[in-house]
Amino acid sequence: MNFFRIFIITGIVFAILILILPLIALLLNTVTSEIHLEALMASWKPLGISLLTSTIATLIVFTVGVPVAYLFVFKAFPFRDVLDTLVNLPLVLPPSVAGYLLLLTFGRYGLVGRPLSVFGIEIMFSLPAVILAQTFVSLPFMVRSFKTALEEIPGELLEVSKITGANEYDIFIMIILPLAREGIISGVLLSFARAMGEFGATMMVAGLFETLPISIYNNAMAGDREAANLQSLVLVGFSLITLMLIKKLMERRD
Repeated sequence: MNFFRIFIITGIVFAILILILPLIALLLNTVTSEIHLEALMASWKPLGISLLTSTIATLIVFTVGVPVAYLFVFKAFPFRDVLDTLVNLPLVLPPSVAGYLLLLTFGRYGLVGRPLSVFGIEIMFSLPAVILAQTFVSLPFMVRSFKTALEEIPGELLEVSKITGANEYDIFIMIILPLAREGIISGVLLSFARAMGEFGATMMVAGLFETLPISIYNNAMAGDREAANLQSLVLVGFSLITLMLIKKLMERRD
């Protein structure tokens, strides 16, 4: 019994040290430091770039993720499990590897980049490259969230709909989408939050474009703690709001 109590207390203490204290440190540093106009102005452009690219990436993720999740749940085809694993690969892939894979594919001498360069189309080190990186790392969140919601739909309901003469499109629009609505919204929120916070892969392909995470890194390395504190607080606040919204959605689903 004593060992179990020590185990629980130790876990709580480490959780406080690892998760809560850094947030307190950020808040204290932001509140106690002077925020100059230069720090505020320097934060607007990276924030704008992050919002723009993350929004576009989320739209792409939604467009791709919804049909992919639908296929994984309702269609049987060869190597489905293998493809499912590949879709989830960015979740565990080191960010540097993700960025390097994008360079190998879309770089000037890459698999796709080389043919495009013949026509004068350069993808890497541009805003489209940032969007590609954000899409790459965000897609699994949309697919997993929608896939989980689809798997919770009673199969009997879909069978009855087919018997009554509803076609696949009608079933998808009238039954599947409404029942999986919370899963879609959760997937969109998670994908957008992941895109906003993407750093590693984006750092390798963004070139001179600074997203908010890249700007935080550059400011921290340059010793501009005021700007780094303010920008970090924005991302932390955004992440907390996203998680709270998802929690509310899950409570509604239950």
